[in-house]
Amino acid sequence: MPGTRPAHIAVVNLPMLGHVNPTLGVVQELVRRGHRVTYAISEHFVHHVKAAGAEPVLYPVDAEDGSQPPERLSEGFARAVHVSLGALPTLIRAYSADRPDLILHDVYGFAGLVLAAQWQLPTVLFSPTHLSYDGVIPELFDGIPEIPALPAFPDLAAAFTSRGLDPARLLKVASPAYAIAALPRAFQRRPDTVTAGRVAYTGPLLGDRSHQGTWRPPRADARVLLISLGSQFTRRHDFYRACVEAFADTEHHVVMPVGFEVDPSDLGPIPANVEIHAHVPQLSVLSHAEAFITHAGMGGTMEAVAHGVPMVAVPQMAEQRVNAAQIEHLRLGVHLPREQATPEALRAAVAEVIASPEIREGLRSLRAELATAGGAAAAADLIEEALACGSHEPR
Repeated sequence: MPGTRPAHIAVVNLPMLGHVNPTLGVVQELVRRGHRVTYAISEHFVHHVKAAGAEPVLYPVDAEDGSQPPERLSEGFARAVHVSLGALPTLIRAYSADRPDLILHDVYGFAGLVLAAQWQLPTVLFSPTHLSYDGVIPELFDGIPEIPALPAFPDLAAAFTSRGLDPARLLKVASPAYAIAALPRAFQRRPDTVTAGRVAYTGPLLGDRSHQGTWRPPRADARVLLISLGSQFTRRHDFYRACVEAFADTEHHVVMPVGFEVDPSDLGPIPANVEIHAHVPQLSVLSHAEAFITHAGMGGTMEAVAHGVPMVAVPQMAEQRVNAAQIEHLRLGVHLPREQATPEALRAAVAEVIASPEIREGLRSLRAELATAGGAAAAADLIEEALACGSHEPR
């Protein structure tokens, strides 16, 4: 907004790539506009945050216990509560002497909600996925009927009451005064039922991710196929083996990140046309890709749309199944349930999405919406509006 004074904006997030990456573009835009941005996150993401122009405010997280991330989102909610409550003492100390003017918090960044309520600060919710819609809790959270019935919600409510705050404030995460959704409205599940006040459906906020590296195909005419299950659900040896078998010695040049816990030697002989890495700069690969086999996380889905790459969605959890349904409904690709992801089915699905004129048109249509969504500038405009209004929830 013209005339908005420079402000201190604190971003409070979870230490997960799918939550951090979508925020980096708006951080870059806020810094470009002269705002000071601090970013509450774990040590693992210091490089990402600094590259975007923010000052890291580090909080500790428990060492990984070796277990896989939960497929049930209700269990993921409990983990997010645990991380948030564990971060609170450190963040209170850090920000007590450096009070922000506004807190931009992730949809699961509950520490940000507590701090904002305690200090009467305006907030903007940042959602890297669907905003809360009619039926979201039972649909995504394993049939649980409502927010207060989620596991660990009592722990979160206690963090409010112990500070003399109204725990009903927590329910406002479903209907915030200001919200940024890093997707176009057309992809939002049941958008007419979203109860947030002012919403900026910005589309993906890709920003400059050159710090994550670059990738080039082995030759200019390579038909690149990217295969990725994201950063969470990577211990899927059978799936990776099926992909290797499906595309071995085909016309496709396959790029397949498998995470840091999968040993490529466990996947059998790797043909010459298949690259296996722990991690790849996904935007760089997508810029060359002909198709994308994806777990249908929102970040990767939006990145594929932005690059016009058709998808084969093989979701691993409920939220991703909702995304896969949207991918198919909007003709951005096809949904292949993971139990059906045989080598034969994977090959057929990739051939289908590459050849389909309906999918090409679906991608063209949604990319046209992205072109008018406003991106990082629209997100920063909304944050500056919230700053100007000084909106905050009562204690």
